[in-house]
Amino acid sequence: MPSTSAVVLTAWTAVLLYVFGHYILRKRESRRRNPEGLPYAPGPRQLPFIGSLLDMPRSKSALTYITWKERYGPLTWVVPTGTPHLIVNDYEMMKELFEKRGNIYVNRPKRHIMAALIGAFGVGTPLTQYGPTWRQHRRFLNRALMAPVVKRDYSPVMTRKTLVFLKTLLDRPDDFLIQNKKMMAEMITEIAYGATGDDEDGGHDYVEMQMEMGEITIGVVQGYWVDFLPWMVHIPTWFPFTQWKRDALRWNKEYNFSRDYVFNAVKRKLVSDNLHFSAPFCELTTKDLTARHKRGRNAAFFPGADSVIRLTESLVRTFMLAMSLYPEVQARVRAEVDAVIGPDRFPNIDDRGVDKMPYLEATVLECLRWHPPAQSLIPHLPLTDDAYRGYFIPEGTYVLGNAWQVSRDTRYYADPSTFYPDRFLVADEKQQRLSFNRSVLNPWDFAYGFGRRICPGRELAVQGAWIAVAFILWGFEVKTKGGRTMKDGYKATDEERFNFAFVS
Repeated sequence: MPSTSAVVLTAWTAVLLYVFGHYILRKRESRRRNPEGLPYAPGPRQLPFIGSLLDMPRSKSALTYITWKERYGPLTWVVPTGTPHLIVNDYEMMKELFEKRGNIYVNRPKRHIMAALIGAFGVGTPLTQYGPTWRQHRRFLNRALMAPVVKRDYSPVMTRKTLVFLKTLLDRPDDFLIQNKKMMAEMITEIAYGATGDDEDGGHDYVEMQMEMGEITIGVVQGYWVDFLPWMVHIPTWFPFTQWKRDALRWNKEYNFSRDYVFNAVKRKLVSDNLHFSAPFCELTTKDLTARHKRGRNAAFFPGADSVIRLTESLVRTFMLAMSLYPEVQARVRAEVDAVIGPDRFPNIDDRGVDKMPYLEATVLECLRWHPPAQSLIPHLPLTDDAYRGYFIPEGTYVLGNAWQVSRDTRYYADPSTFYPDRFLVADEKQQRLSFNRSVLNPWDFAYGFGRRICPGRELAVQGAWIAVAFILWGFEVKTKGGRTMKDGYKATDEERFNFAFVS
């Protein structure tokens, strides 16, 4: 019988041989994929086994990425536990990678907790991996969410919901944050599904179901330790510290029930001759989608509706904050609304345009720049190995663009932390009016993503926010509670104003 020391020595020898063999194989594979021996971009030091895991930000990631830019340059290479990340802190580089090389950087990460446990992967367009399902989603969404279609078909719903929101602001001004979120959820849900609920089985609230799916999606996108340590997916649910897995199994039931129930309910209404049902978005997309999908589970006719809700709500919330902190801007834009619309009628989407209310258009754009709804964009994954600026980018690298950095880049925006709509306007002496300043970077070009992965619901989000903003300016004056101002130190810095969440 071998001694204990011999067993231990044999075990250690086997481990060392495995590690050495794995190292040799990885070196050979690296030489094959990167024959020129290009380096990776600079970044934090990698430790054995865990790589750069300890350097990954737990919160306010956009600010950490800017710190990395100052230390390592516009491209930062981070590898937590074997998953390579490339952080891009430069607008021109984002355009080069995500637009000009968009056929390469078109994939999305397959989050382990989402794919393996929740079963929601591939339903929402923003997170769907490149392939036939994603192309089909994009084809239908691009047709149903074009700017003229949004204006023609969806603006009546937006206006009606905004009027309800104004009444709530008048009655309960302290609840404006909750009511803003509710208004946007009802608005997008009714546009998507033609209703906000039904009376079957005691009644189901589509808005609540949609918001719950959104909470799940946002939580998953922000990431869990299992995303960096994939082996954790095999830990049993009874094991200590596995609440994340128990939550995921519960979310699986909630997510799939909500998605399937709403889809099947709307499908029944669309094919029924006995119900008067108006849902332009559904009518544009559902028949084709159901013809292509035999199972309702995969036929998500508004994939990503929860994302549009959050983007729209974030833009209106940013507007409210800006108006409370910059009363001189509010006074000027309210004067413009009063002059064009007056007190005898409500605003409507036909009032929109730089030729009609240029300062209002510039104010909405400045909201988008001052606080991009998603500071760190969803990662793009290259389909093949690539080289850029002398650096090697392996297939499957998580390539993230930092939209917050662009919004604070002094090469494009002077005094970027200040809310200043005039930056987007220039005097047109020939026509004696204001027009857009084309020399200033339009936040529309980066706030909603790039290339093939740009948000298809951006027009719906911005038009919905514009209607809400116009109505608020028409009916109210926005002030801070207690009359606090930035001169008193109230929300004087970006860190005090914003929470830097995934969608904040």
